[in-house]
Amino acid sequence: MALAAVAAFAGAFVQSTTGFGFALVLSPALFAVMDPVEAVMALLVLGFALSLLVLFERGRPEHVDWRALVPMLLAALPGLAVGAVALTQLSKEVLQVAVGVAVMAAAAWQLRRRRRGADPHTVPAVLAGFTSGALTTSINVSGPPVVLWLESRGAPPEEFRASLAATFLVLDVAGAALLLGAESSASIDAAKVAPLLVLVVVGYGLGAVAFRRLDRERFYTLVLALVACTGTASVVAGLA
Repeated sequence: MALAAVAAFAGAFVQSTTGFGFALVLSPALFAVMDPVEAVMALLVLGFALSLLVLFERGRPEHVDWRALVPMLLAALPGLAVGAVALTQLSKEVLQVAVGVAVMAAAAWQLRRRRRGADPHTVPAVLAGFTSGALTTSINVSGPPVVLWLESRGAPPEEFRASLAATFLVLDVAGAALLLGAESSASIDAAKVAPLLVLVVVGYGLGAVAFRRLDRERFYTLVLALVACTGTASVVAGLA
């Protein structure tokens, strides 16, 4: 569990600083020490707690543009079902490689345009939401489509970070509900999760400090680089 403890702290720090990346860092460590269903449930619970901390950092989710976010979240709901079906029809490894390549290409494109001073290519909210939902139930990588959508909208870092937290909150609840409905054995070992939750809180606090010290341009450069890393990790996992 030592590796999971380090990953919980590091993942919380990364997500608190940039808005996402928690599952990318923590999930490999959890799957190494828990059975798959237990690992997913633990990840959902810890991710839910982290999203609450970020979203209600100042007492209420004041930086979320709900008018823009709600249509994206509604589009994610049917995506959850499509992703579950895709996982039964296609190899998870094939999905991981295909999604990873697409994510890396999209991140590289946006990063190149940003460095040239051009306006980012707009990503439709419905497409981002549907894709994020599908990726949640297929390969557990829901962040990149929403990240690219928010970045293309030119959302300020505060709105970007809070909107991602709201999105993950909804997807974590929906994902846990689907898992509990499909798996009667789904449960949480409080003795294992409680110490990880403490480290998540500590990682969140330090990440919040780091977030406040990043200027807008460095923030988005870091975010797009992290998206590219997510895509790379997905390809590696699919080929392993």
